[in-house]
Amino acid sequence: MEKKRILGAAAVCLVFLLMAGYAEASEHKLNGKNQIIRGSPGSAEQQVQLQLNAEEIVENYDYDLTVPATGITQEEAEKYFRQAKKEIDTGFFSNGEKAEHVTSSVNMEESYVKGLVKAEWLLSQYHAVEINGTIVADAVKEDGELVQADVKLSCGEYKEEYVFSFMVFPPELSGEEQLLKDIRAAVSKESEKKGTQKFTLPTDVEGVKLKWNEKKQYLVWKVLLFEIIVIVLLCLSARERQRLAEKERKDQMRLDYSEVVNKLLILLGAGMTLKQSWNRISAQYADKRKKKEVEKRYVYEEMMITAHEISDGESDRLAYRKFGERTDLNVYQRLVRILVQNLQTGSRGLCSLLAQEAESAMEERKALARKLGEEAGTKMLMPLICMLGIVIAIIIVPALMSF
Repeated sequence: MEKKRILGAAAVCLVFLLMAGYAEASEHKLNGKNQIIRGSPGSAEQQVQLQLNAEEIVENYDYDLTVPATGITQEEAEKYFRQAKKEIDTGFFSNGEKAEHVTSSVNMEESYVKGLVKAEWLLSQYHAVEINGTIVADAVKEDGELVQADVKLSCGEYKEEYVFSFMVFPPELSGEEQLLKDIRAAVSKESEKKGTQKFTLPTDVEGVKLKWNEKKQYLVWKVLLFEIIVIVLLCLSARERQRLAEKERKDQMRLDYSEVVNKLLILLGAGMTLKQSWNRISAQYADKRKKKEVEKRYVYEEMMITAHEISDGESDRLAYRKFGERTDLNVYQRLVRILVQNLQTGSRGLCSLLAQEAESAMEERKALARKLGEEAGTKMLMPLICMLGIVIAIIIVPALMSF
């Protein structure tokens, strides 16, 4: 198990080393000809950290250099302006509308030609068209309104202005939308009344009767649903805690099995009977628990119960069988079969059987210890993955931001 941990840690370290090497190699911007590749037009400036040596006058001087992106010529700027105007003409109007009749929102982008051309918009009628391109239906006249758009385009140090006009009309409303508009107007008219404490909702609009009801909040059902969810979660949590507690109990009893068998073997070998050996082990544990010298051990608690049952007059055979049922583990049931069999046939050969069982129990204890160690390593996997993600972010993000 220790060897696996060392190999795993070495693999993680190797991965980190390779990523660091890749990140460092990818950050090289200066080639062998003292050249730095500029960014494409429109990209951000590059910050390059260099080290300068000038014969014996300057040695290992830290020189921070700002490298601007590739510049744009006037011919290129004019080309990009033409492309930007074309993109404005094709994408400004929605739903295939024309400049002579616009009822839908218009699209005013901040940049065109893949970000090479920046655009600043200025409209002559902001009461009719909002800054996000939405047409204000209530502010537009029924016969339309002329809006002039003035777009200031910029590409590097070059600028150009593009001006065009379009007619906006109120959006065409469906029957439902028109009715809702009339209802809002009637409600707004009622809200403007002064000198009355009662707000009267309209019961009729354009010949359509209206019926008003308060919207149900369904608070009782929401609270009930929340309580059901909480109860289900509490039940699941209780079952999970019970499952984990039972697993912990059984794992502890498996680990203590070899110790129990060895104690029985030693006491039986010293000349004690099975009953005396059992009572001796139970009494020693009870004394240590009373003095708080040991923590609770489930198998010894069960042995104490068995000892009390025998002292209360129950037959040894039945008490040992009950012990096997309470432990609910194959290893202890195997021990009980050995003990019960020797109660019937006598104690001859019991020590040899227990010696074989002790050897088998030790091997099972080692296997269980390895399994529990692997489970502990698995539980540590998620924190290690989180740490790996953090380290990758620390290494990769600066490299990506420098591109």
